[in-house]
Amino acid sequence: MTTDTCQSLPQKAAKFITCVLPDDGTDKKLMRALRSEKQVIRSYSIACRGIAALQGAQSRRNQLPEPTLIRMVKVAVAEDGADALFDYIYETAGIGRKGRGAIYMGSLINITPFELPKDVPDEPMP
Repeated sequence: MTTDTCQSLPQKAAKFITCVLPDDGTDKKLMRALRSEKQVIRSYSIACRGIAALQGAQSRRNQLPEPTLIRMVKVAVAEDGADALFDYIYETAGIGRKGRGAIYMGSLINITPFELPKDVPDEPMP
């Protein structure tokens, strides 16, 4: 690759929003809403095993409670829109309700903006 073909891409200060959600399809609904309503394409969901903070009070003495399947959704966003997107995710995922999960935000060094071509169809979500 020559220096003629290498162009530096613009980079922006960024935030990383992480949500811990129940495994009930909320992650898929959230990611669809992020894509269609907020045009967010830098997000993903992974399956994890989790233990609720208060679940330990219900377990037997000296034993850990049984873990449950949860989903973790991570979203990279430019720093200037991070607070508004954090609030949107909080409301859309229903995180303020009992048993609906948690959300937190941290810093990233930077992200490189990109756009998908207009004619690329969305992948079907299972």
